[in-house]
Amino acid sequence: MINFVLDKSKNYAAVQASLLGTVQRHLPSDSYSSTNGVRRAGALNFALFVRQPADIVMSHGVADKNYFTDVCDDGGELFINRLRALLVPGPWLKRKLLANPEVRLRADQIHTVGWPRLDDLRQRVPGVRASGRPRLLWAPTHDFVKRGDEQLSTSSYPLFNECLPALREHFDVAVSVHPRNRPTKTPTWQLLLDADVVISDFGTMVYEAWALGKPVIFPRWLLGDRIQKYLPGSGEAHIFDARLGCHSASLAELISTVLDGPVISPEVDAFMRDYLDNYNGGSSGARVAELLLAVASQAA
Repeated sequence: MINFVLDKSKNYAAVQASLLGTVQRHLPSDSYSSTNGVRRAGALNFALFVRQPADIVMSHGVADKNYFTDVCDDGGELFINRLRALLVPGPWLKRKLLANPEVRLRADQIHTVGWPRLDDLRQRVPGVRASGRPRLLWAPTHDFVKRGDEQLSTSSYPLFNECLPALREHFDVAVSVHPRNRPTKTPTWQLLLDADVVISDFGTMVYEAWALGKPVIFPRWLLGDRIQKYLPGSGEAHIFDARLGCHSASLAELISTVLDGPVISPEVDAFMRDYLDNYNGGSSGARVAELLLAVASQAA
């Protein structure tokens, strides 16, 4: 039996439901159950949050953010070291974890599975265009975490709000801030599909946009080197170090970039093929379900 250990936070409830739904549709209906924040005895417990009492974890977001190596218990031990298995989006993150001396998981305990939310995103279609102007989506991650002695955010929220009036002179602009920063907690589905270009910083939206063939622009004049400073070694620090995607030094440069028609570069394409197993297609939900059934049968 597989048991899904659910997180109670309203901020991630809809994201959690959509991710688990893509896995559960590939499981026999009598093969799984769910509990709120507690283990089920005798079951293989699976969760999307590393602090949950689980045997297997896959992160609730596809971005790296050093999530698996920054979260420790009261004794300073990485939470992931207690796991039977860890699911990651692709080879890039698996190599990084195996190279970390604090990670005690073996290579055969870290499985690359892609990102299940893409299973549903790729089945949906963009809405009808209201105009011929380029459609932008600003989709920052949350500013809940403040970092360093100066307590700085690595999000473009809320500072980028000041840029929206100027952008709306040229483009159709939609906004979807992180669920932590808005009362409506539903995931950003249609706005992402409708967008021609995404403006973001360092969250899941960056990877989903690229996987859907949408160029991403980073407002670097607002973010500076904060991501490299506070998230060293992360996938996102690599994106900023290597300047993958479009990195604008000013609002004027960002506007010019959109008008010029940004594209997915070969460098972004190569990174994403390494970072995300299902970048070029395939069912991640089916892959996760297959792994869970296999590990559950080994434990029986």
